[in-house]
Amino acid sequence: MFNQRLNRRAMFTLGAKGLGATMLASAAVRQRSFATLAKGLAANLPGGGVMTIVVAGLDTRTPDEPENTDVLKVARIDLNASTVRVISIPRDLYVEIPDVGYDKINRAYDYGSKPGVRDWNAGAALVRRTIEVNFGVETHGMITTNFDGYQKIVNAFGGVDVQNPYDIYDGQYPTNDYGTKEISFAAGPLHLNGEQALEFSRTRHQDGDDGRVMRQQLVLQGLLEKAQESGIATKLPSLVKAGRKMVQTDFSQEQEAALVAAVPDLPTDNVVFATMTQYLWGDTLDNGMWVYQGNWNTLPGFVQSFLA
Repeated sequence: MFNQRLNRRAMFTLGAKGLGATMLASAAVRQRSFATLAKGLAANLPGGGVMTIVVAGLDTRTPDEPENTDVLKVARIDLNASTVRVISIPRDLYVEIPDVGYDKINRAYDYGSKPGVRDWNAGAALVRRTIEVNFGVETHGMITTNFDGYQKIVNAFGGVDVQNPYDIYDGQYPTNDYGTKEISFAAGPLHLNGEQALEFSRTRHQDGDDGRVMRQQLVLQGLLEKAQESGIATKLPSLVKAGRKMVQTDFSQEQEAALVAAVPDLPTDNVVFATMTQYLWGDTLDNGMWVYQGNWNTLPGFVQSFLA
């Protein structure tokens, strides 16, 4: 799911910065795990294989409209320990955006990329700076997708299986053309295609931001489990190749290869999710805008300690 120019052979052969190692073909992988390979690649990365990355879902429709990061997560990935810790940041959190002022955090990308210009690198850089300034967390890269890319990622895996904890109904689910429609998901096991996974992940009218974040986590966990199914590991290069059109990222080739190699053997129990809404409260500003406020004497410490 990365957009660097890696074909099937290049995905497994890395020459840059002395890595030069040939990633193992599927038959050899049976004898040497992807996890071992990931750790070997990680040893050559800055930080020794511990990376903090920003994951965002962009609401992208027409070139002149704002691009907001309506999904925003920070993940600490330790390739040596095979652990991932992910914290979700509510889109309505009121923060300081460097060189801009105070606004909702989901606006940072648009301020950087600028409507009509669509400079992804500038938008990503400002999101990363915003997170670093407000939470004191250094980041090493960012990855984004949009509504269309999200659906295609799920479909590339043949759909995703989730265990829905309770019935969901939304009579005013927002459509891409700014209309609404009815959607519903029954409690219990669900197999979702790309369109359904997007609806499942976006709806929040019934249970708010925490419910939406929970469903996003279920889909991510389901995709991880899907990537670890027998036979999928050998398809990872082709999935990565197809994924270049679905996402944008500023990862290096070495980072991408190490991350991809870590997926097949990453224990699902080692992936931990958290939210911060328990430390926030709703507020209405003088201009009428509703936001989440936080205690900035304690919130950065909570985020840092969770990721650590």
